[in-house]
Amino acid sequence: MKKLAKEAKTASKKLMSLDHTTRKKILLEMAENLLKRKQDIVKANELDLAFAEESNLNASMKDRLKLNESRIEEMVQGVRSIAEQEEVVGIFHKEFTDKAGLQIKRQRIPLGVILMIFESRPNVVVDCAALAIKSSNAIILKGGKEAKNSNEILGEIIQESISKYIPKESVQVLASDNRKVIDELLELAEFIDVVIPRGGEKLIHHVHEHAKMPVIAHFQGLCHMYLDKDANMEKAIKLVLNAKTQRTGVCNAIETLLVHKELVGKIAKDLTKALHEKKTELRTDKTFMEHAGVELKLATDEDWATEYLDNILSIKTVDSLEDAINHIDTYGSHHTEVIVSENQAICEKFLSSVDASCVMVNASSRFNDGGQLGLGAELGISTTKLHAYGPMGAEQMTTTRFVIIGDGHIRG
Repeated sequence: MKKLAKEAKTASKKLMSLDHTTRKKILLEMAENLLKRKQDIVKANELDLAFAEESNLNASMKDRLKLNESRIEEMVQGVRSIAEQEEVVGIFHKEFTDKAGLQIKRQRIPLGVILMIFESRPNVVVDCAALAIKSSNAIILKGGKEAKNSNEILGEIIQESISKYIPKESVQVLASDNRKVIDELLELAEFIDVVIPRGGEKLIHHVHEHAKMPVIAHFQGLCHMYLDKDANMEKAIKLVLNAKTQRTGVCNAIETLLVHKELVGKIAKDLTKALHEKKTELRTDKTFMEHAGVELKLATDEDWATEYLDNILSIKTVDSLEDAINHIDTYGSHHTEVIVSENQAICEKFLSSVDASCVMVNASSRFNDGGQLGLGAELGISTTKLHAYGPMGAEQMTTTRFVIIGDGHIRG
């Protein structure tokens, strides 16, 4: 692992001087090669899906693992989108000339070597490799065993695509079924500049505990939607269905719905019927259950603290906006929070009071996604505020340095 990390560090030095034309050419060629080998990717993914079936992985896990033709085409479109984005690395900004005539400006530069440890989703390999190239970072990708075959074929295609332009060590995809290497890599702060864990709570805590380099955590997505007393009911039901059921196993799906006590009597029956049509299991408080008019599972304190990543929704009746905010403060994971209301003052109060990487007003939580927010793809959604907060695109994979240009200037 030390040799591998050292090679990544050497590659990162060469990436710093990569010009925009070459960078774009690499990414477009990578996209083309992924399309050409679409069937190879599907076949490799089928092996992983068969393993998932044997291992009795739940439906949401299998959904995150799946790479069909349309998802591969989405990945490719993401790579092309990143290729076409404005240049990030080397760009100067906040320029000024001081009284003495010194030109002072800031310049965006790459972080260096990024270690990405992730679970389940093989598309992470492509998204993160593309963003790393766009931001001139070398990246080491360590996925989980459930996506072993998919990760391997994607890593192979990426290295074949980049090797004639930049060192192939710029993107390294490690064996997914060898977990022992993680702790060894977490010791190598000399060569690895930052580690980004993207997965379950156990993985995040392990990395935080053992990493010798800075950690940017993509923590759990325990997301809430608050239906205010002034919510439009038709709009509210549509938003709940999309935020919960469009894809249940993703981090930007809502897990808890908070409903104002003055709305619950008007919306509970229709909302329950709509969610049951989507086969969503509901775990609610007594007030919501009484208004729903059907027997539902009673929610516990554990439900409020659970990221289901499944077609399950907990529902709580709240007395006020402040009550909703307090619940979010207690159980939220700083990922995505949503308010549904036609009252502008209430929306503004929610925005100024809730601490999350993305706050939505009358929009589905599913929009907190790098591809949806103009980043092309995302390295992950950071729920910590250092060094980034929210979806991490190419710009969030850089830092800034000062560049000062003088003409023999000395400080008196």
